[in-house]
Amino acid sequence: MKTAYHYKDTIDRNYQGIVCDEQEYLDQLKGPVKDNLIDREQRDELLDSLKTLKSDTGFGTNDQLLADIQALENNEVNTQNFRVGEAYAEIVLEENFQCRFHWNELRDARNPKGNKTGADLVGFIEIDGQILFLFGEVKTSSENAHPPQVMTYQDGMENQLCDLCDHPEKRRILISYLQNKARLFEDGHQFKDDFSASIKSYYAENGRFQLVGVLVRDTDPVEEDVSESYHRIKDQILVPTGLKLLALYVPVKKLEWLKIMNGTEE
Repeated sequence: MKTAYHYKDTIDRNYQGIVCDEQEYLDQLKGPVKDNLIDREQRDELLDSLKTLKSDTGFGTNDQLLADIQALENNEVNTQNFRVGEAYAEIVLEENFQCRFHWNELRDARNPKGNKTGADLVGFIEIDGQILFLFGEVKTSSENAHPPQVMTYQDGMENQLCDLCDHPEKRRILISYLQNKARLFEDGHQFKDDFSASIKSYYAENGRFQLVGVLVRDTDPVEEDVSESYHRIKDQILVPTGLKLLALYVPVKKLEWLKIMNGTEE
């Protein structure tokens, strides 16, 4: 990955464009992005449980059990491209920007094709040794316009980030969501430590949290993809709230993403 452009007001208020290396991107699609989209950890745990049950007397010929084992052994990804963009954004943020999400939100979806509620990104970020809540949005676009409409239209990233800033009740719901998930982990787990530190940062005098917008593009890098949006909304999202816009330029057209993950590309 290499930086195409970077504008910085402060360490937690800036925008950046990154060009992704082709081989690295392919490896991520086939590895951690795919694992995220099928929730491999959760899937493998359930598969092991069902295989153990199959070995028990009386269950080895159960048609539903056998069908579910077969379905779980099928690792094909069947999802919308914007979901791939969201998973990729999480991976990049975790690997390069000291962000932690801890919990795969697919586990909350009763309908796997349903929309996320509240925000695309809900987790934690470490900035200058301080742990903060991270709330954010992810958009994916191939549009030949700068900025693309996903940044500026009514339900675009600009308005969504401003909405998260302007409505503390929405952030409160997201904080409650994180608290409920933290309860599922044992004492001493980093999820609990991150939550405890973030809530103190949030409610301290001059309380802080970080808003992040990630734009995934299968186009050439152009600074106007995010620069106009950043300068437009930074006067609405005021200090001490952090604001980062990140454009990720990937070298593979989005129509190929699922084929690559499923090994069906020509």
